[in-house]
Amino acid sequence: MRKTLIGFLFVSIASSAFAQSGNGYNLEQNVIGNGGWKSQGGSFTVLGTMGQSNAGSTAAGGLFHLIDGLWAIENPIAVSPFASVEGTVSTARGVGIVRALIIITNQTTNLSYQTWTEPFGYFRFPAVSTGASYVITVRHPHFVFEPNVLVLFISQDRSNVNFLAAQ
Repeated sequence: MRKTLIGFLFVSIASSAFAQSGNGYNLEQNVIGNGGWKSQGGSFTVLGTMGQSNAGSTAAGGLFHLIDGLWAIENPIAVSPFASVEGTVSTARGVGIVRALIIITNQTTNLSYQTWTEPFGYFRFPAVSTGASYVITVRHPHFVFEPNVLVLFISQDRSNVNFLAAQ
């Protein structure tokens, strides 16, 4: 009986080791909930698991890639529902125009926001909904702007939305 039990344990351990390292992949030091380093072979490579110190590194191979770590960003394109839109309003000589009215209008919802330029001609809309086209208009009683209207699709933060006063 004892020889049978020892034989069974030996076969179980040997088959477990073969299942983890043979037949197209290699599993080294990884477990499903924590820690580990590298599994690779066949058509995949996996580095680490959730929350590891190498979070954010890309593992790739075969038909897929995996970015490890709980806080990793797979797609660097902005997915925020809001973006900032900012720029300046200035004269041809580069002097900022104070108190110019800037209006931004969502072409889909027709919702508008407005702001005034600061002393150096700077303006900012801090939370514009992304994924839509906007009409941005500038007005001032003492200046004419060319162009005075811009149409922009907002998918991420936009800076250098600038208006220049005509001579």
